Amino acid sequence: MSKLLNDSISGLLNGDVRTKSNRIKGSGRYTKKPPEVMVKVSGFGYNNAHTANHFDYISRNGKLELEDETGLVYQDQHTIHQLAQDWNESDFQQRTRTRHSTHLILSMPYGTEPKAVKKAVRSFAKNTFSENHQYVFALHTDTNSPHVHLTIKNLGFDGRRLHVRKGLPQVWREQFACELERLGVAAEATPSLKKLKMTKQIDNRDHSTLRTVFKLSPFIIK
Repeated sequence: MSKLLNDSISGLLNGDVRTKSNRIKGSGRYTKKPPEVMVKVSGFGYNNAHTANHFDYISRNGKLELEDETGLVYQDQHTIHQLAQDWNESDFQQRTRTRHSTHLILSMPYGTEPKAVKKAVRSFAKNTFSENHQYVFALHTDTNSPHVHLTIKNLGFDGRRLHVRKGLPQVWREQFACELERLGVAAEATPSLKKLKMTKQIDNRDHSTLRTVFKLSPFIIK
């Protein structure tokens, strides 16, 4: 085997394996740690008017595409307002502080292809909500981080309502990251440092309690 061929094989064996890329614009550098996804509950709509106003906001008053759970695209204010009217819940309008809709923001850091983010959100929303909920989403690229606003109608087709229980946003983060991974976009959804710190503190307290119990109890068999 020639020395040149030997060197080439050696380089392949010793180098980093680079299977994914976020196609960062203007940079050829490779980042070993995948970027963190963000899934945030940005707010709630409490009646049909709130939802209509939110549709105006995320569509920039009809200037941006608004896509629903069936794949239909809305891009003028009249049809967007009609969609909001179709979401009307007459049976619940008299209830105060009933959450009519849930508003999410799903984003990735600068350099991620915006179309990939939108495609990942489309798959995430379909897999997570389409069986029982209506929703719309719109891609925004007016900040350094491409992000999608996703609005879900809380009242499901089966009459049950969507409730954002504790821990659910983290589950959504992991699902969103998986959809990005399927598109070849490196993404991570690790729990927040605050949550990890709290878990560690709880573990330490539990261990401390156990040590105290074992120290004080005269009935421990050695």
